[in-house]
Amino acid sequence: MKAVTGLCWGASILALALTPLLAVDLILIYLLEDTPFRILSTLAMLGCFYPLSTILSFFVDALTGALRSFVHTNIPRLLDSILHGIVSGISLYVVLTLFPSIDLSTLTVMAIVFVHLFGASFWLNREDLKEKTPLELDSIDQQIIHFLRTANVPSCVKMMQQQYPDVSKLEILNRVRRLSR
Repeated sequence: MKAVTGLCWGASILALALTPLLAVDLILIYLLEDTPFRILSTLAMLGCFYPLSTILSFFVDALTGALRSFVHTNIPRLLDSILHGIVSGISLYVVLTLFPSIDLSTLTVMAIVFVHLFGASFWLNREDLKEKTPLELDSIDQQIIHFLRTANVPSCVKMMQQQYPDVSKLEILNRVRRLSR
């Protein structure tokens, strides 16, 4: 029962997060299509498109993350954005083949993929900025940095042990090693 409740909460959160994107896609379809579209079938199509695109995007994120950890180089986020655009295009193509009653023009499909590409790029750049922000340093770390300017590592550890006897030597040593790099 708890698993079902968790899935319901997850689906609700995902639905709330995708509501603005759904509105943008519906407006794009309304503005770019000449023929009137059926709202329920379009909502059903978009309701299938978003989960498929999200699941495939998780795989793309996992693959690029694994590639970054194995290669140990900084792969540009532009590659991630391009892969997310390809995933959106493939997902939309698959969903449109499953819904033959919906006939979107090439311009509409490209606009939807572009909006999703822009959204993925914005999201990835936001996460990239989060990774680049420096960690907050507590008072111990700030003192370690101050001591490391004038002393070597063993002297710094000894001074920190005298000032903070309640902190274990191992923790002080780990902090000094981390900050001295």
